[in-house]
Amino acid sequence: MVTSVSTSTSASPTTSSSSPTTSNGNATATKAAANVVSKLGGGSGIDTQSLAESLVNAEKAPRQDAINKNISKNQAIVAGYSAVKFALSNVQAAFNDLKNKSGFNSISVKNSNPTVISATATNSANAGAHSIMVAALAKEQRSLGGQTFATANTEITGLTSLSFSLNGGQASTIAVGNPTPSGVLDAINGAGLGLNAQLVDTGSGFKFIVSGLTGANNNFTLTSNVPASLSFNQNLQSSSDAVLQVDGLDITSSNNSITSVLPGVTLSLTSTNATFTVDGNTGLKARDANGNLILSGTPASIDLTNDTSATKTKLLALVTAYNDANSLLNEVTNPKSTYPTYGGTLAGNSSVRALREQLRMTITGDSSTAGGANGTGPARSLSALRDLGIEIDKNGNLTTKSVTMDLALQFKFKDTVTLLSGNQENQPSFDTTPSGLAGDVSRKIDVMLSSAGTVTTETANANSRITKFQDNLNNLNDRMAVLLARYQKQFAAMDSMVGQIKSTQTGLTSTFAGLMAMYTNK
Repeated sequence: MVTSVSTSTSASPTTSSSSPTTSNGNATATKAAANVVSKLGGGSGIDTQSLAESLVNAEKAPRQDAINKNISKNQAIVAGYSAVKFALSNVQAAFNDLKNKSGFNSISVKNSNPTVISATATNSANAGAHSIMVAALAKEQRSLGGQTFATANTEITGLTSLSFSLNGGQASTIAVGNPTPSGVLDAINGAGLGLNAQLVDTGSGFKFIVSGLTGANNNFTLTSNVPASLSFNQNLQSSSDAVLQVDGLDITSSNNSITSVLPGVTLSLTSTNATFTVDGNTGLKARDANGNLILSGTPASIDLTNDTSATKTKLLALVTAYNDANSLLNEVTNPKSTYPTYGGTLAGNSSVRALREQLRMTITGDSSTAGGANGTGPARSLSALRDLGIEIDKNGNLTTKSVTMDLALQFKFKDTVTLLSGNQENQPSFDTTPSGLAGDVSRKIDVMLSSAGTVTTETANANSRITKFQDNLNNLNDRMAVLLARYQKQFAAMDSMVGQIKSTQTGLTSTFAGLMAMYTNK
């Protein structure tokens, strides 16, 4: 055994001398291997868990980055189309304010005699001037109770009910549960018969005043089952109709608020400005050849004019909405945009360019109710927004010419309404009747924003891609988890092997040391 060790030991320098380069390379490799081995587990101090994770992360990171970039790209597309939808919706809302005929019927009322009559107009009123003479106001019957009561709680002996009759018609019974003036008051006012009772302190006792409804057909009689104790037979005022003339036509009304004479206009009568002329032969109210009353007095003038300022405000709001949309579309398609969230998100997107061009052409094109070159169409001399002073500049923004707009609104208001609304009202989407420019644009945007439209489709596609890439990311994570587990298992086995080798090395070293000691007698 000693000889064998000696031979092996003496041969080693010979080999090293005959091939020095190989020896150096092997030495380097051996040293590197030794370094790795010396650091692999088994008390060596190396973190095999971190080593495995580092190897997995080195393989995972570039793939994960690529997937996340695709997710971010498509999230940007979704944000961009959300901004496009917002812009288009605002433009549509501005046109929707102009697509119904009633939206233009903002009427301004000018009244020459507000002390006699007041007038309020709704959007359904028509422009025009009207002459009004009021000869009589509608009045209600007022009856005074004949009995005077010392107090409001004085008992009325035997009183159980009241009998009410309107214009001599069938009587209604009003039950009186509390036979006192106060109880009668509550019974009359709570009967729901259009009566209003008051208990007046005259200074020498309490008396009843009962009023009915205005109008000649609202005379009433009110009696009690004990007429000796309670009576309403003294009339302070008889009921009567209002009498007036509107544009020379006789009108009678049971009340002083009249809504049926001028469409969309409520006339409230507060005083008179005319008197009846009496026929000297008959002593009756004189009438003309057409049978209308002959009234004398100064008529009140009610002038109803279109409030063009309201329409102008809507047109200017339309210009603002379109220009805001144009600015937003510039940002989403500008690759150098610094706007947060949506800036540059749709740069180079051909679908957005197509939407933008469709919108521009619809807005600047002729209305479906255009007057045409010869002015023979529904809107006569008006054909497009340019005829209302709204034009598009080189930057794609709308500009306004106030003088042109004011002239169109002042002298061609009816044609303006036709140009924009087609004189339609809440026209359903399936109705193909020409709907005016506002209706045209609103329909076009409806298509753009519909479930089959570009905005919805492109957004859905981007969301679908996001879902796919997120699935890819989840799959990558799953694969890398499996790889990590394999590495950990392999490194654990290697660590165990290195530990065994180190244990063998320690044992051999101890044995050689013992043999050397025996050989050298040390």
